[in-house]
Amino acid sequence: AGGVPGARPRVVMSDDPRRGFGFASGSGGGGPAPSEGAGAPSQQRGPPPAHVASAVSAHAPRTSPAASVPAHRDPNVVLVSRSQNGNPLLRHVRCVRWAFADVLPDFVLGDNACAVFVSLRYHLLHPKYLATKIASLQRAFRLRAVLCLVDTEDVVKPLGEVNKIAAMGDCVLLCAFSPEEAARYVETLKAYEKKSPDAIKERRDADYVSRLAGALTAIRGVNKVDASSLGAQFGSLAGIMRADKGTLAATPGLGPTKTKRLAEALHAPFKRRNPLEKPASLAAARETGG
Repeated sequence: AGGVPGARPRVVMSDDPRRGFGFASGSGGGGPAPSEGAGAPSQQRGPPPAHVASAVSAHAPRTSPAASVPAHRDPNVVLVSRSQNGNPLLRHVRCVRWAFADVLPDFVLGDNACAVFVSLRYHLLHPKYLATKIASLQRAFRLRAVLCLVDTEDVVKPLGEVNKIAAMGDCVLLCAFSPEEAARYVETLKAYEKKSPDAIKERRDADYVSRLAGALTAIRGVNKVDASSLGAQFGSLAGIMRADKGTLAATPGLGPTKTKRLAEALHAPFKRRNPLEKPASLAAARETGG
């Protein structure tokens, strides 16, 4: 009320330890805004409400999936913790429905999946928040993700700390560099909640010729016509690997550049020696004084 029409909302940093982001005053999103009270942005410094403090207390490890997720809920809706009211991420969640609910994780993406939101700026202010939040979840969800908003200039130290906390808490770390990208993560995790892993698996061809062409065309400059010529000339990948540069160069369509790249790719050692390491013969000679 009393605001200037068309003016952009003022972005402030919450002092409420429940929030892991700089939120814009006033909510705007696809879910019902909570009433004034525990879910509304806090404007006063002080400890969180008693029911929030108890949720992240030492008694939280006894939390079960049934206690973390409402018994009667729409499985197609992302449940958002009321502590995330005002998070700019919610404005960009458009492909899936979401609604505020009294849940322990920041985002409940399914029966066995959830996400905890934190920004690097907030982590620098409250370094113990993320570890406490993850510890409160315990084993309530099979898939637990830490959705981290990278919003600082120097990211090396804080991002390393967040990565360590996520790994120790058996969580997947997802880094977003804008609220829009963070929203895409939420939408994708919800959309693929019940998808088969075959949707992202590599599709391999059944016949040998197609697999041979796929392997050879991975080499820069070698196309499918070259792969077909090599297959017809040598019969198999083993035959191509046994051939020397002169024999390879005699293949129709292969010039000196392709021949060189093909030979280097097929005969290069799998493990590269560290240039700082001394050869074993040189080290032995120095030990013996030779």
